[in-house]
Amino acid sequence: MQDGVFYQIVSYGLKTVCEDEFWEQKDTIAVIDAHKLENSQSFGQFCCGCSGGEYIRGCRVIQDKSHTLIEWHVPEKTKKNVSWHFAVFITAEKIVCIQYTGSAGKVQELINTFLHKEAYTKERFLYELFGAMTADDLQYMEKLERTLSVLEEEVFRAGGMDFNSSMLQVKKKIFQFYRYYSQFIEIAAALEENENAVLDAQHTAYFARIKEKAQRLAAETQVLREYAVQVQEVYQSELGIRQNHIMKILTTVTTVCLPLSLIAGWYGMNFSYMPELSWRYGYPMAAGISALVLVLLLWLFRRKGFW
Repeated sequence: MQDGVFYQIVSYGLKTVCEDEFWEQKDTIAVIDAHKLENSQSFGQFCCGCSGGEYIRGCRVIQDKSHTLIEWHVPEKTKKNVSWHFAVFITAEKIVCIQYTGSAGKVQELINTFLHKEAYTKERFLYELFGAMTADDLQYMEKLERTLSVLEEEVFRAGGMDFNSSMLQVKKKIFQFYRYYSQFIEIAAALEENENAVLDAQHTAYFARIKEKAQRLAAETQVLREYAVQVQEVYQSELGIRQNHIMKILTTVTTVCLPLSLIAGWYGMNFSYMPELSWRYGYPMAAGISALVLVLLLWLFRRKGFW
């Protein structure tokens, strides 16, 4: 797509037109790249306020008397915590979709999924576009839930995956989508209210449906956030149990060795008059006492359930 793709809304869907027809006709739609705002004086003047949008983070809606500007950062459904960015500029007669760096062709891919639907209006186009943006999000939420389930199982396996790194990655992705849906709800609510009357009031009910869908997805991500916290707590608890077990072993070894160290230290003193040192059975006696103490302590620990 070099110069852009242009459509006119007709009864049977979207009709492809040229750029001149886009400006001449009403109810037209343009899908362009951001550089066209600089290279085309017509689009640069028409889409006032869109320059610099490439540096915006998050989603937002700006309503003026004559237009509504929506900035989108759509999270990628990959392991990386990245998103693709585009804007929608809406007036009473035209809609311009602006694709920023890294999102070339993605808006057109969304439009291709509903290109030939009937009973078209500007509001219906926006409804279909926003619906296509969240078409498979519920399935992705289920994928994240399965990932959390795997991490939960790994908690009880020694030598499993790097839990902290994997959990951090999943939590970042869940939070990214939660913030995205929260902003999505605000945008849909603003379009439903239609304060600047850019949209047809008879068709703003479309955005109430989109808002409800975004609210359901936000609720789903909130459940996943709580689930992730629970899995993290289980991991910390299991980690504490393992550390306590190690400390129990070290305590047992220390307790067993302490009497033996006492015996070794006692007979290691360099006094001249120690009868056991010159006694013929002194060494067997010390070895026997050490063995007896070791056996008694091990039996006692076994009986108390320490090991």
